[in-house]
Amino acid sequence: MGPRSTVTRTRYSDTPSRRAQPTPSIAAPKSSLSMSSSTAGSGSRPRGPDDLIELSPERKTAILQLMEESERGVVASMIGEHASLTSWKPRVRKKGIAYYVDENVGKGLTRFCCVGHTDAPVAEIMKMFMVSNTDTLLKNVRIMYRNVTEARILSVLQPATRVNPMHSVYIRYLSFDTPKLMSGRDLCVCVSTNLLTLSDNSTVGYCLWDSVELPECPDRYATDKIIRSKMWRSGYFFRNSGKPYALTKVCYLIGVEIGGPAPQLTGRIYMSIFGGNCSRVCKHYRKRSLDPETFVSRSLWKPKNTVKACSVCTRAFTALHKRYHCVCCGDVVCRRCFFTEDVSVRGAVVTRVRICSYCMHRAGMLRSNIKALEERDSLGSVDSDGTGVRDLLRRDSTPDFAPLF
Repeated sequence: MGPRSTVTRTRYSDTPSRRAQPTPSIAAPKSSLSMSSSTAGSGSRPRGPDDLIELSPERKTAILQLMEESERGVVASMIGEHASLTSWKPRVRKKGIAYYVDENVGKGLTRFCCVGHTDAPVAEIMKMFMVSNTDTLLKNVRIMYRNVTEARILSVLQPATRVNPMHSVYIRYLSFDTPKLMSGRDLCVCVSTNLLTLSDNSTVGYCLWDSVELPECPDRYATDKIIRSKMWRSGYFFRNSGKPYALTKVCYLIGVEIGGPAPQLTGRIYMSIFGGNCSRVCKHYRKRSLDPETFVSRSLWKPKNTVKACSVCTRAFTALHKRYHCVCCGDVVCRRCFFTEDVSVRGAVVTRVRICSYCMHRAGMLRSNIKALEERDSLGSVDSDGTGVRDLLRRDSTPDFAPLF
């Protein structure tokens, strides 16, 4: 029995009185949240980039009901009672991201979860997924997707309020660039966001979405050769236990159709792509933790040829040992005692630099560094009871290794 939860400033339970199940219309992408033009009624088309589609009360109510059912089912599968939790089969852990597969899906469909960690609190990450103007939305979406070309909020069904600043429902459109000889892709989804506080004082935030069909956002294949992608029971979950040194766990759920002559190969490609998106979200907040303005001036760095031993491990340098500078403190270290990090430098967007393990620990970032995580990366290190992993989100996110200093 999982811990009961209450939404921050909202009455919401993670253990519903009856076990929530997705309705047939939302269990597969072909019919998820779909409303045909013959039954939906006409709405006003947006004129400018920030103009919204005005849906009729009937259409808005129907979409909200379907999204609420889907949201209830996904939330129950992640933080509900034990019987309702999804059984995730572990696949592999690579570059700090663990991959799990949900094998209880229909033919032609695939659903998997990419799990990473970051240093940012849940409330800070959730700001990326809230309703904003077109420019801000495109900027936030590009943190996740490198190849996004267009991003728009089409309609706001339930805006956030002062009482519930993280609870909202809206419809979002994205289009993506693709390699040559491939058709472009786009996505029209209904998005639901919320922030919860569980009974164990941990914080959980989520941004979930399902594909939606709107007459005001028609398929663009006939005119632009852009293929409309379908996603279902997808989105992000974030959790921080609130314990000392705890990281925020990032779970990226993906449910998509898999077609073509080699569905297994396509599935592996999808996992790699979406795993990279999860990694980009985790890395984004790490870059914000490193301020280049606080780095020691290059003129004050210790000359490499005058240093006889590594400043971290004190291992003596020989003629065969290469020396490296830590850009944070200016000390000289060996190749075993530094990590590479991406930092945001004024006038140079993102730059990769070397930082010694001591400075990383002092900044509280060593426990979630990708290189440190890779030392433990293997399929065997992903816990499983043989039938699958349940309660994936609420598993403690405190690092399983002690501080070095």
